[in-house]
Amino acid sequence: MRFTKYNSMTDILNYPKMRGYLKIFYSEYLFEMYPKELYDLPIAREEQVAETPWGEPFSVIADQLMDAVNLILDLKENHTRRAISLWNQKKDQNEEWNLEKNDRGGKEGVFLIAPDMKRMKLPTDFGEKKRPAVIICPGGGYEEVCFCGEGTPVMYLMEASGYGAFMLKYRVGKDGTYPAPQEDLAKAICYVREHAEEYRIDPENLLILGGSAGGHLCALEAAFYQLFETAEFQGKQPGENVTRVRPDKVALCYPVISLQKEAHEGSARALTRGKKELRSELSVEELVTADYPPTFAWTCADDDCVPPSNTLRMKEALEKAGVPHEVHIYPTGGHGCALAFSKSAHDWSRAMISFFEKK
Repeated sequence: MRFTKYNSMTDILNYPKMRGYLKIFYSEYLFEMYPKELYDLPIAREEQVAETPWGEPFSVIADQLMDAVNLILDLKENHTRRAISLWNQKKDQNEEWNLEKNDRGGKEGVFLIAPDMKRMKLPTDFGEKKRPAVIICPGGGYEEVCFCGEGTPVMYLMEASGYGAFMLKYRVGKDGTYPAPQEDLAKAICYVREHAEEYRIDPENLLILGGSAGGHLCALEAAFYQLFETAEFQGKQPGENVTRVRPDKVALCYPVISLQKEAHEGSARALTRGKKELRSELSVEELVTADYPPTFAWTCADDDCVPPSNTLRMKEALEKAGVPHEVHIYPTGGHGCALAFSKSAHDWSRAMISFFEKK
Protein backbone atom coordinates (compact mmCIF):
# COMPACT_ATOMS: atom_id res chain seq x y z
CA MET A 1 0.00 0.00 0.00
CA ARG A 2 1.20 3.54 -0.82
CA PHE A 3 -0.18 7.03 -0.46
CA THR A 4 0.34 9.56 -3.25
CA LYS A 5 -0.37 13.27 -3.66
CA TYR A 6 -3.68 12.25 -5.25
CA ASN A 7 -4.81 11.18 -1.78
CA SER A 8 -6.24 13.79 0.55
CA MET A 9 -5.15 14.66 4.07
CA THR A 10 -8.41 13.08 5.21
CA ASP A 11 -7.42 9.81 3.51
CA ILE A 12 -4.05 9.89 5.23
CA LEU A 13 -5.40 10.67 8.70
CA ASN A 14 -8.02 7.95 8.43
CA TYR A 15 -5.27 5.33 8.47
CA PRO A 16 -5.12 3.75 11.98
CA LYS A 17 -2.86 5.65 14.40
CA MET A 18 -1.43 7.74 11.54
CA ARG A 19 -1.67 10.99 13.49
CA GLY A 20 0.31 9.52 16.37
CA TYR A 21 3.04 8.30 14.05
CA LEU A 22 3.16 11.61 12.17
CA LYS A 23 3.95 13.38 15.45
CA ILE A 24 7.18 11.39 15.42
CA PHE A 25 8.05 11.18 11.72
CA TYR A 26 6.76 14.56 10.56
CA SER A 27 6.83 18.07 12.03
CA GLU A 28 3.93 19.65 13.91
CA TYR A 29 5.12 23.02 12.64
CA LEU A 30 4.88 21.87 9.04
CA PHE A 31 1.62 20.02 9.60
CA GLU A 32 -0.07 23.24 10.71
CA MET A 33 0.68 24.84 7.33
CA TYR A 34 -1.82 22.63 5.49
CA PRO A 35 -5.15 24.50 5.08
CA LYS A 36 -7.67 22.49 7.09
CA GLU A 37 -10.54 23.61 4.90
CA LEU A 38 -8.87 21.72 2.03
CA TYR A 39 -8.30 18.44 3.87
CA ASP A 40 -10.74 16.62 1.57
CA LEU A 41 -8.89 17.70 -1.58
CA PRO A 42 -5.79 15.93 -2.95
CA ILE A 43 -2.48 16.92 -1.40
CA ALA A 44 -1.49 17.96 -4.94
CA ARG A 45 -4.13 20.70 -4.69
CA GLU A 46 -3.21 21.72 -1.14
CA GLU A 47 0.39 22.24 -2.16
CA GLN A 48 -0.74 24.73 -4.82
CA VAL A 49 -2.55 26.84 -2.21
CA ALA A 50 -0.43 26.57 0.93
CA GLU A 51 2.70 28.66 1.47
CA THR A 52 5.86 28.42 3.52
CA PRO A 53 6.88 31.47 5.60
CA TRP A 54 10.40 31.29 4.18
CA GLY A 55 9.35 31.36 0.50
CA GLU A 56 10.28 27.79 -0.46
CA PRO A 57 7.88 25.95 -2.80
CA PHE A 58 5.29 24.10 -0.70
CA SER A 59 5.90 21.01 -2.83
CA VAL A 60 9.07 20.46 -0.78
CA ILE A 61 6.96 20.26 2.40
CA ALA A 62 4.39 18.01 0.72
CA ASP A 63 7.14 15.69 -0.52
CA GLN A 64 8.38 15.33 3.04
CA LEU A 65 4.85 14.49 4.18
CA MET A 66 4.57 11.75 1.56
CA ASP A 67 7.97 10.38 2.57
CA ALA A 68 6.80 10.25 6.18
CA VAL A 69 3.42 8.60 5.57
CA ASN A 70 4.91 5.99 3.25
CA LEU A 71 7.66 5.21 5.75
CA ILE A 72 4.90 4.60 8.30
CA LEU A 73 3.13 2.31 5.83
CA ASP A 74 6.39 0.45 5.23
CA LEU A 75 6.60 -0.16 8.98
CA LYS A 76 2.96 -1.05 9.66
CA GLU A 77 1.50 -2.35 6.41
CA ASN A 78 4.12 -3.29 3.82
CA HIS A 79 6.68 -4.62 6.34
CA THR A 80 9.63 -3.59 4.18
CA ARG A 81 11.15 -1.76 7.16
CA ARG A 82 11.33 -2.36 10.88
CA ALA A 83 11.71 -0.13 13.91
CA ILE A 84 14.20 -1.96 16.13
CA SER A 85 13.93 -1.20 19.85
CA LEU A 86 17.65 -0.95 20.58
CA TRP A 87 17.56 -1.18 24.37
CA ASN A 88 15.21 -4.18 24.48
CA GLN A 89 17.13 -6.67 22.38
CA LYS A 90 17.19 -10.32 23.30
CA LYS A 91 19.62 -12.83 21.88
CA ASP A 92 18.64 -13.81 18.33
CA GLN A 93 15.51 -11.67 18.59
CA ASN A 94 14.75 -8.21 17.27
CA GLU A 95 12.38 -6.44 19.63
CA GLU A 96 10.10 -4.04 17.73
CA TRP A 97 9.38 -0.46 18.79
CA ASN A 98 5.81 0.90 18.90
CA LEU A 99 3.88 4.02 19.91
CA GLU A 100 3.27 2.69 23.42
CA LYS A 101 7.01 2.39 24.03
CA ASN A 102 7.49 5.87 22.65
CA ASP A 103 4.96 7.24 25.14
CA ARG A 104 6.94 5.67 27.99
CA GLY A 105 10.01 7.63 26.90
CA GLY A 106 13.59 7.11 27.99
CA LYS A 107 15.31 4.09 26.49
CA GLU A 108 11.90 2.71 25.53
CA GLY A 109 11.56 5.48 22.94
CA VAL A 110 14.87 4.74 21.21
CA PHE A 111 14.70 2.91 17.89
CA LEU A 112 16.58 2.25 14.68
CA ILE A 113 14.76 2.19 11.34
CA ALA A 114 16.19 -0.76 9.39
CA PRO A 115 15.29 -2.49 6.13
CA ASP A 116 13.43 -5.80 6.38
CA MET A 117 15.60 -7.91 4.13
CA LYS A 118 12.87 -10.53 3.71
CA ARG A 119 10.66 -8.00 1.93
CA MET A 120 13.01 -5.33 0.60
CA LYS A 121 14.47 -6.21 -2.78
CA LEU A 122 17.97 -5.14 -3.77
CA PRO A 123 18.72 -4.25 -7.41
CA THR A 124 19.03 -7.37 -9.58
CA ASP A 125 22.57 -6.43 -10.61
CA PHE A 126 23.75 -6.17 -7.00
CA GLY A 127 25.00 -9.76 -6.87
CA GLU A 128 26.79 -10.82 -3.70
CA LYS A 129 28.45 -7.48 -3.04
CA LYS A 130 28.36 -6.05 0.46
CA ARG A 131 27.02 -2.52 0.59
CA PRO A 132 28.52 0.30 2.61
CA ALA A 133 26.26 1.21 5.53
CA VAL A 134 25.08 4.54 6.89
CA ILE A 135 23.37 5.44 10.17
CA ILE A 136 21.53 8.74 9.82
CA CYS A 137 21.07 10.98 12.88
CA PRO A 138 18.68 13.86 12.15
CA GLY A 139 19.06 17.10 14.09
CA GLY A 140 16.64 18.97 16.30
CA GLY A 141 18.73 20.82 18.89
CA TYR A 142 18.83 17.76 21.20
CA GLU A 143 15.16 18.61 21.92
CA GLU A 144 13.56 16.61 19.08
CA VAL A 145 14.58 14.38 16.17
CA CYS A 146 13.58 15.93 12.82
CA PHE A 147 13.00 12.91 10.61
CA CYS A 148 11.00 14.58 7.85
CA GLY A 149 13.78 16.79 6.44
CA GLU A 150 17.08 15.47 7.72
CA GLY A 151 16.17 11.81 8.08
CA THR A 152 13.77 10.05 5.73
CA PRO A 153 14.72 11.88 2.48
CA VAL A 154 18.42 11.34 3.20
CA MET A 155 17.76 7.65 3.92
CA TYR A 156 16.05 7.20 0.56
CA LEU A 157 18.86 9.00 -1.27
CA MET A 158 21.56 6.91 0.39
CA GLU A 159 19.70 3.71 -0.51
CA ALA A 160 19.47 4.90 -4.11
CA SER A 161 23.24 5.46 -3.96
CA GLY A 162 23.95 1.85 -2.97
CA TYR A 163 24.11 2.15 0.82
CA GLY A 164 22.39 0.01 3.41
CA ALA A 165 20.64 2.86 5.23
CA PHE A 166 19.50 3.05 8.85
CA MET A 167 17.94 5.95 10.75
CA LEU A 168 18.21 6.57 14.50
CA LYS A 169 15.72 7.98 16.99
CA TYR A 170 17.93 8.87 19.94
CA ARG A 171 17.01 10.30 23.33
CA VAL A 172 16.41 14.06 23.46
CA GLY A 173 14.81 16.64 25.74
CA LYS A 174 14.59 15.70 29.41
CA ASP A 175 15.80 12.18 28.55
CA GLY A 176 18.67 13.37 26.36
CA THR A 177 21.28 14.77 28.74
CA TYR A 178 24.81 13.60 27.93
CA PRO A 179 25.75 10.75 27.56
CA ALA A 180 22.29 9.38 26.65
CA PRO A 181 22.29 10.30 22.91
CA GLN A 182 25.85 9.06 22.49
CA GLU A 183 24.94 5.77 24.18
CA ASP A 184 22.05 5.37 21.74
CA LEU A 185 24.27 5.90 18.70
CA ALA A 186 26.83 3.45 20.12
CA LYS A 187 24.03 0.88 20.51
CA ALA A 188 22.99 1.48 16.89
CA ILE A 189 26.55 1.03 15.62
CA CYS A 190 26.88 -2.23 17.55
CA TYR A 191 23.54 -3.49 16.22
CA VAL A 192 24.38 -2.72 12.59
CA ARG A 193 27.82 -4.34 12.78
CA GLU A 194 26.56 -7.40 14.65
CA HIS A 195 23.81 -7.90 12.01
CA ALA A 196 25.97 -7.06 9.01
CA GLU A 197 25.43 -10.43 7.34
CA GLU A 198 21.65 -10.14 7.66
CA TYR A 199 21.64 -6.69 6.06
CA ARG A 200 24.30 -7.55 3.48
CA ILE A 201 26.45 -4.62 4.48
CA ASP A 202 30.19 -4.30 5.06
CA PRO A 203 30.81 -3.86 8.82
CA GLU A 204 34.16 -2.28 7.98
CA ASN A 205 32.57 0.43 5.85
CA LEU A 206 30.17 2.20 8.19
CA LEU A 207 29.34 5.89 7.84
CA ILE A 208 27.54 7.94 10.48
CA LEU A 209 25.80 11.03 9.09
CA GLY A 210 24.16 13.79 11.07
CA GLY A 211 22.68 17.25 10.60
CA SER A 212 22.91 20.14 13.05
CA ALA A 213 22.73 18.65 16.59
CA GLY A 214 22.77 15.23 14.91
CA GLY A 215 26.08 16.33 13.40
CA HIS A 216 27.40 17.05 16.89
CA LEU A 217 26.18 13.63 18.00
CA CYS A 218 28.10 11.93 15.17
CA ALA A 219 31.21 14.08 15.54
CA LEU A 220 31.37 13.45 19.29
CA GLU A 221 30.77 9.72 18.87
CA ALA A 222 33.80 9.45 16.60
CA ALA A 223 35.92 11.00 19.36
CA PHE A 224 34.44 9.12 22.33
CA TYR A 225 33.92 5.67 20.78
CA GLN A 226 36.27 3.92 23.22
CA LEU A 227 33.85 4.64 26.08
CA PHE A 228 31.45 2.15 24.51
CA GLU A 229 33.87 -0.60 23.53
CA THR A 230 33.49 -2.38 26.85
CA ALA A 231 31.82 -5.64 27.80
CA GLU A 232 29.81 -3.82 30.48
CA PHE A 233 28.27 -1.32 28.06
CA GLN A 234 27.57 -3.95 25.41
CA GLY A 235 26.01 -6.38 27.89
CA LYS A 236 28.64 -9.06 27.37
CA GLN A 237 30.51 -11.28 29.76
CA PRO A 238 34.08 -10.36 30.72
CA GLY A 239 36.41 -11.83 28.13
CA GLU A 240 33.81 -11.85 25.34
CA ASN A 241 34.73 -10.00 22.17
CA VAL A 242 33.27 -6.52 22.13
CA THR A 243 31.96 -4.90 18.96
CA ARG A 244 33.98 -2.09 17.41
CA VAL A 245 32.16 1.24 17.87
CA ARG A 246 34.51 3.58 15.99
CA PRO A 247 32.77 4.62 12.75
CA ASP A 248 34.76 4.25 9.53
CA LYS A 249 33.53 7.58 8.11
CA VAL A 250 31.75 10.68 9.38
CA ALA A 251 29.51 13.14 7.48
CA LEU A 252 28.46 16.40 9.14
CA CYS A 253 25.73 18.64 7.72
CA TYR A 254 25.77 22.24 9.08
CA PRO A 255 26.91 20.70 12.39
CA VAL A 256 27.00 21.94 15.93
CA ILE A 257 30.68 21.50 16.88
CA SER A 258 31.60 23.86 19.70
CA LEU A 259 29.58 24.24 22.87
CA GLN A 260 31.74 27.18 23.95
CA LYS A 261 32.61 29.47 21.03
CA GLU A 262 29.76 30.78 18.90
CA ALA A 263 27.76 27.79 20.06
CA HIS A 264 24.17 26.93 19.26
CA GLU A 265 22.86 27.68 22.73
CA GLY A 266 19.76 25.50 22.45
CA SER A 267 21.79 22.37 21.68
CA ALA A 268 24.37 23.19 24.34
CA ARG A 269 21.75 23.71 27.05
CA ALA A 270 19.75 20.62 26.11
CA LEU A 271 22.77 18.30 26.10
CA THR A 272 24.48 19.63 29.23
CA ARG A 273 21.43 20.64 31.33
CA GLY A 274 23.39 23.38 33.07
CA LYS A 275 26.59 21.41 33.73
CA LYS A 276 29.07 24.08 32.64
CA GLU A 277 32.05 21.75 32.75
CA LEU A 278 30.50 19.66 29.99
CA ARG A 279 30.64 22.53 27.51
CA SER A 280 34.40 22.21 27.34
CA GLU A 281 34.44 18.40 27.48
CA LEU A 282 31.92 18.06 24.63
CA SER A 283 33.32 20.67 22.24
CA VAL A 284 34.46 18.48 19.36
CA GLU A 285 37.12 20.83 17.97
CA GLU A 286 39.14 20.05 21.12
CA LEU A 287 38.81 16.27 20.70
CA VAL A 288 40.04 15.50 17.18
CA THR A 289 43.15 13.29 17.09
CA ALA A 290 45.09 11.52 14.36
CA ASP A 291 42.89 8.40 14.54
CA TYR A 292 39.69 10.37 13.89
CA PRO A 293 37.79 8.87 10.92
CA PRO A 294 37.82 10.49 7.46
CA THR A 295 35.27 13.31 7.58
CA PHE A 296 33.10 15.21 5.12
CA ALA A 297 31.47 18.41 6.40
CA TRP A 298 29.48 21.25 4.91
CA THR A 299 27.44 24.27 5.85
CA CYS A 300 25.95 27.42 4.32
CA ALA A 301 27.54 30.84 4.75
CA ASP A 302 24.15 32.39 5.54
CA ASP A 303 23.25 29.91 8.31
CA ASP A 304 21.76 32.13 11.03
CA CYS A 305 21.03 29.28 13.44
CA VAL A 306 24.27 27.31 13.86
CA PRO A 307 27.14 29.69 13.03
CA PRO A 308 29.23 28.46 10.05
CA SER A 309 32.29 29.00 12.27
CA ASN A 310 31.44 25.62 13.83
CA THR A 311 32.24 23.87 10.55
CA LEU A 312 35.38 25.98 10.08
CA ARG A 313 36.59 25.04 13.57
CA MET A 314 36.10 21.39 12.69
CA LYS A 315 38.04 21.90 9.46
CA GLU A 316 40.93 23.47 11.37
CA ALA A 317 40.95 20.61 13.90
CA LEU A 318 40.97 17.97 11.14
CA GLU A 319 43.81 19.74 9.32
CA LYS A 320 45.86 20.05 12.52
CA ALA A 321 45.43 16.33 13.28
CA GLY A 322 46.18 15.25 9.71
CA VAL A 323 42.77 13.57 9.24
CA PRO A 324 41.55 13.06 5.64
CA HIS A 325 38.66 15.44 5.10
CA GLU A 326 36.67 17.55 2.69
CA VAL A 327 34.78 20.67 3.78
CA HIS A 328 32.41 22.88 1.78
CA ILE A 329 30.95 26.29 2.65
CA TYR A 330 28.09 26.93 0.25
CA PRO A 331 26.98 30.55 -0.32
CA THR A 332 23.28 30.21 0.53
CA GLY A 333 20.78 27.77 1.97
CA GLY A 334 20.39 28.83 5.58
CA HIS A 335 20.04 26.13 8.22
CA GLY A 336 18.33 22.76 8.06
CA CYS A 337 18.16 22.59 4.28
CA ALA A 338 18.91 18.82 4.30
CA LEU A 339 19.27 17.54 0.71
CA ALA A 340 19.08 21.19 -0.39
CA PHE A 341 17.83 20.43 -3.90
CA SER A 342 16.42 23.96 -4.16
CA LYS A 343 19.53 25.60 -2.66
CA SER A 344 23.08 26.38 -3.73
CA ALA A 345 24.22 23.48 -1.51
CA HIS A 346 22.38 20.91 -3.66
CA ASP A 347 25.58 19.13 -4.73
CA TRP A 348 26.77 18.22 -1.23
CA SER A 349 25.42 14.66 -1.29
CA ARG A 350 27.13 13.80 -4.58
CA ALA A 351 30.36 15.37 -3.35
CA MET A 352 30.15 13.38 -0.09
CA ILE A 353 29.54 10.05 -1.82
CA SER A 354 32.40 10.73 -4.23
CA PHE A 355 34.74 11.65 -1.35
CA PHE A 356 34.05 8.45 0.58
CA GLU A 357 34.33 6.26 -2.52
CA LYS A 358 37.98 7.28 -2.63
CA LYS A 359 38.66 6.39 1.04
